[in-house]
Amino acid sequence: MIDGRAIARAISAVLSLPVISFCELVFLALVEEFTVPYIFMGFILHVVVPILPPLIYAISYRKGDFFVSSRRDRIPLFIPGILSYFASYLLFNAAGYTVFAMLELVSFVSSFILFIISFWWKISIHLASLAIPIVFFTIIGYPATLLLSPLLPLLGWARVRVGAHNWRQVLAGCSVGFISTLAYLLM
Repeated sequence: MIDGRAIARAISAVLSLPVISFCELVFLALVEEFTVPYIFMGFILHVVVPILPPLIYAISYRKGDFFVSSRRDRIPLFIPGILSYFASYLLFNAAGYTVFAMLELVSFVSSFILFIISFWWKISIHLASLAIPIVFFTIIGYPATLLLSPLLPLLGWARVRVGAHNWRQVLAGCSVGFISTLAYLLM
């Protein structure tokens, strides 16, 4: 029989940053009609670079800890992703892919806020990563994205159930994703 923790781990994996980032890239590559080189660059800068440091950490430093449980260990792992989002913003904005560039700027700002908070407190990156596209795509004209909103409490439950976060950390992560995206897009 499958227990609640196994289900929660599966939900955490399916609704993790690399999966969400890949879905964002595929959708916007279709909407903005990326050329092949930009699909490749988007994949590297938006999907691979942000997840590469935690992946290396999990393989070489803390065997199997893909979600980087230690708050202190998370801090330096943010830097490549933050730089990658900013570089991607510059690249895609210069190429005229403005919607993807906006998403990269939102990802940059949100990641920077999560980075700063992580110096003092552990916050849910999972929830921020899921809240961002729900708010972003709704505001830019895809209201059907709101149908994904029930995934937020489901993912929140999963992160608490696996012992990665408490409810305050989950709500704070969701709030960072929601507020930073909303604030940027409504400016």
